[in-house]
Amino acid sequence: MIVTDKEYYIDDKYLSKLDLMIKRMRGTDDAILPIDGDEGQGKTELAMGTCYYVAYKMKRKYDIDNIFFNLDEVIEFAVSTKDQIIHLDEGALDLLSNQWWKQNQQKFLKLVMMARKKRHFIVICIPKFYKLNKYLIEDRAIGLVHVYSRQNLQKGRFTYYTKKTKEKLYDDWLRKKLKSYKKHSVLHGSFVIASKKIFDKKQMKVYEDKKDQAILSITTEKETRKKPDMIIKETNVKIYKNLLNMGIKLKQAELCEIFERNPNIIRGYTKEINGATSIA
Repeated sequence: MIVTDKEYYIDDKYLSKLDLMIKRMRGTDDAILPIDGDEGQGKTELAMGTCYYVAYKMKRKYDIDNIFFNLDEVIEFAVSTKDQIIHLDEGALDLLSNQWWKQNQQKFLKLVMMARKKRHFIVICIPKFYKLNKYLIEDRAIGLVHVYSRQNLQKGRFTYYTKKTKEKLYDDWLRKKLKSYKKHSVLHGSFVIASKKIFDKKQMKVYEDKKDQAILSITTEKETRKKPDMIIKETNVKIYKNLLNMGIKLKQAELCEIFERNPNIIRGYTKEINGATSIA
């Protein structure tokens, strides 16, 4: 179907999934949609088409300023705004090591927690769905999209997974290290290069400049001097403190699941914050 004032194509079945997300957001819900796939398969193009459609239907803004490459920047934006379209583009993410992903899981968690409170629509472009932790993929993401090339030649193809089927997909990876995309998909289709319809050449130049800057600043000197465990601890404590400040009190078991840490470490976080927080 041809959609929006920009007149570009979105697959009808995929469109029905987006319309359901929009219906939820018109209530009190947020929506988080990861898009995964190998480099160069079109994650950004599908994300742009998706974000603009949702923005158009909900009368929200979506332009280059809504596209982010840096986790800290997107979290700051998510905290300080509400009812936004947020597009976290992979940029340099496919170049980053497994260690980087482990260190930054808690930042992703902070982002999705802000989405719930502020009713954001967030698309996260990632190289592989299993780079994100179980809580985000299974519990918080409304669905999952995988982009690929048919026979490694024809780009612009995608498969979609519901909340239930993406859990099966993730479980296959955890238990068997299998990426069972075909087995668990509920629909498949094609997508177009939407950026040419949505943005002009000047805007795309700004986008490319932002992407180049992200690649040049993959890591900072400060982060490379710190031990990974210290980075994880500092981030976890910061998120925990922010949750308490927002009046969100979670049980110890819930904190253990979210932070993927044992009860002793969670108690240590509590003591570091103020020494008096009570965890049921």
